[in-house]
Amino acid sequence: MELSERIERAEAELLWRLGDDYGPGPTVLGMTRRRFGSVVALAAPRDTLSFWSQATGFGLDGPVTSAVIGEVLVYFKAAGCTTAKLSITPSLLPPDWDEIATSYGVTPGPTDVQVVRRAEPVEQAATDFRIEAIGPQYADSWAQLQADAYQMDDDGFRTMLEAYCDWPGMTAYAAWDGDTMVGTASLHVVDGVGRLRSGATRPEYRGRGAQSALLTRRIADAFAQGCDLVTTGSFKPEPGGHNPSLANMLRQGFEVLTDRTLQIWRLT
Repeated sequence: MELSERIERAEAELLWRLGDDYGPGPTVLGMTRRRFGSVVALAAPRDTLSFWSQATGFGLDGPVTSAVIGEVLVYFKAAGCTTAKLSITPSLLPPDWDEIATSYGVTPGPTDVQVVRRAEPVEQAATDFRIEAIGPQYADSWAQLQADAYQMDDDGFRTMLEAYCDWPGMTAYAAWDGDTMVGTASLHVVDGVGRLRSGATRPEYRGRGAQSALLTRRIADAFAQGCDLVTTGSFKPEPGGHNPSLANMLRQGFEVLTDRTLQIWRLT
């Protein structure tokens, strides 16, 4: 299995797990999930921030076609969604993608840079913060810090993040300045791949190494949990621009795997 396919399948499985019936998604956001071959679709019709409804895993078991896209979008519509994100590797987009997208009301969204690195023992990045894996007792503070950092102060968004702290296959982390939580991060382990998410730092504490330390801690922990790869992503800067988060990942040994432009569907 090629590297990109392996990571894509792990990402699809992670999305599937987020819709588990025992989690808060069905109750809080009316969340449902469905498989279409390799594609996993997660629908959250009560998500006011349009964050959780998404589909990934396209093109792994067959070509991306108008029929495949249509089937997924019919599901989103039936679930009550008015928008959703389709994550499709650029190299898997068919030659007639522009026509397909136009016919279904799909438009390009933001572009992320997907990066990958070997999971292995690494030297912990220097910081004066304390880096710890945390439990559910800190879930509220962990979720609120991210909601504030992303300016996404919504009860459903925050409730879903809180649940992450007690999610199977996931470890939540925090950077502390004394008793003050100043940064967050998470590690999701799926089929030997560690997916790094939830990176946020309080504005007044940025530039002091919190995310570098959280990054190296999770690389080492992914290896300890049996992973041989870790992967994550961040937004692609405009030409001549700079994304400090992406630059930090590359300094820590990550390599660019691919760009990923989200395809955004909106009900018209």
